[in-house]
Amino acid sequence: MNNQTLTAIFTVVGTRNGYDRVQAEFSPFRDFKVKWSRSYKWIEFEVSDYLCDAPEDVIESLAVTIFHRIRDDTHDNLMRYGDAVCEWITSDDFVRSKQPVFVRRFRGISLSTMGNHRDLAESYQRLVDMGLVERDPDIYLGWAAGGSSRAVGRASILMKVVAMSQLLDCDDVPDEVMDYCLYSQLAHVGMGFNRNGESRGSQYDALLSRFPDRAEMDSALRRFNMHI
Repeated sequence: MNNQTLTAIFTVVGTRNGYDRVQAEFSPFRDFKVKWSRSYKWIEFEVSDYLCDAPEDVIESLAVTIFHRIRDDTHDNLMRYGDAVCEWITSDDFVRSKQPVFVRRFRGISLSTMGNHRDLAESYQRLVDMGLVERDPDIYLGWAAGGSSRAVGRASILMKVVAMSQLLDCDDVPDEVMDYCLYSQLAHVGMGFNRNGESRGSQYDALLSRFPDRAEMDSALRRFNMHI
């Protein structure tokens, strides 16, 4: 799909919502997102190019969601995507085709699970053996510089990418603490894409509580001045 077709679809939906001029174009964002700027009767969109090969009904569903979000009086900032969008972006084909693009755009992520001292694949296998996670061949594990952040890692649920902080790649961190940190990010991925945008904090906390001796793991992280 090109920008002309994208604009045409957004224009149809925008006209129904009172806009005289609508412009839309695909942009190579790292993350899946849509940005917009608007005035009284005009609006311009930048749409993630992960959707450039999406069917027209998916793009129309996205446009309907975005315009509904713009005019929503509740202002809860939740993005509730339609079924067509959710089914397309959570499909196996989407992950397998877009994940390599996401990884290329993820500055600083390693191309291997092997760090200087640790192999994330070994930690992942221990979690599988413990029954805490099921092996998913589509998950990408890598190391990334944390910068000033003391977070143990980051996860893209949609792209099934987990990037663990290089601060954990040392002999001082016990295996069980490393495993807990990796599990904390895999738990995000395991929860799946959040279709309605509502908070899932209690669900996530319940998953973390499945890890043996969680309180001790959290205490160990505090000693390392790190956090989930």
